Amino acid sequence: MKQRLLYALFILLGFGLITSCEMDDDEPAKSTSISRLYISYSNWNPNVQGTPINNMAIVSNADSTNFGDARTTSFYLTPSSGGSTIYFHPAARTVFHASLNISAVDTIIHTATIGETGAPANNRKIMSKLLMKPRGLVFHPHLDRLYTVQVNEGSSYVYVFDRPRGINQVVIPAQTIELADQLNAWDATIVNSKLILSRTGKDGGLDIFDNLVPRREPLIPNLSPSKSLKIVGTSNIQGISIDTVNNMMAVADYPDNNSVAGAGRILIFDNFTSLLEGSETITPSRIITGANTKLIRPSDVDLDFRKDSKYFYVADPGSSLVYRFLKSADGDVAPESQFSRAGLNPVSLSLDARN
Repeated sequence: MKQRLLYALFILLGFGLITSCEMDDDEPAKSTSISRLYISYSNWNPNVQGTPINNMAIVSNADSTNFGDARTTSFYLTPSSGGSTIYFHPAARTVFHASLNISAVDTIIHTATIGETGAPANNRKIMSKLLMKPRGLVFHPHLDRLYTVQVNEGSSYVYVFDRPRGINQVVIPAQTIELADQLNAWDATIVNSKLILSRTGKDGGLDIFDNLVPRREPLIPNLSPSKSLKIVGTSNIQGISIDTVNNMMAVADYPDNNSVAGAGRILIFDNFTSLLEGSETITPSRIITGANTKLIRPSDVDLDFRKDSKYFYVADPGSSLVYRFLKSADGDVAPESQFSRAGLNPVSLSLDARN
């Protein structure tokens, strides 16, 4: 009898614990949404005895009303000699941070694991004498490969590293892709099996390489694009962002020798997939430029990929600001918000946006 009573008591206690853990109907549902912006700054202190300069910022809740608020922004020091391209992919759970490699030899892509709170840890190094100044980085999650764009003395290459998250040594690229015709490549992205590179210089645009991603040859020499798209009137295309969910593309461009606020441009292409099937000259649906935009030398742009998302982000070293614009913006419009850190020049950014 006592055993039955004890058993019943245990059942009642267990039921009480379970029900006490259930969410009250009046409790708000906890959000699992992430909107985290990684920013790379080119500043650094070559004096090893001096105070190091934090060259990476992580902005939490980048889509909130307090964009760039000190309470939601953290600054970090990565070992790069001046930050260059930065890239994050949630499947990699790793931020890849390249160096400018201008006044110090630093042929390294620094990597750090990103935890649940967004803080970097477990610093590693992808070291190769070929990495003089990587321009674009893109990670393929299923193949576990990092593609890096490098231009050396007028020749453009894409170096591919297998399992990049675990590298912490000097390595030889698993694949070297030599681009034909001295293409002045800059940024990189992957859409399905296509590698898409931005092309800078007069009347720049995009170079599209079909079915390149699955190829495994150690060396692919003199590779021509499957298709080249020209954007007439451009001068210094650098960063690109392609939002496959909302079917749009953003391109950062600015005129030569530019130091005038408002002369920089963000080119928006709606219905991006139609561009891949159309003519070889493409025209923006909208151009964001003019004094109100404050754009001087935009070097990178990143769209929020979530369905019906509102914003995109721009790094502008000319104004030393990171801007947030509405994705519906057009013409001479002011940024919806902006973020700065005194004395630091943002050159690249990468957005981690997930619901």
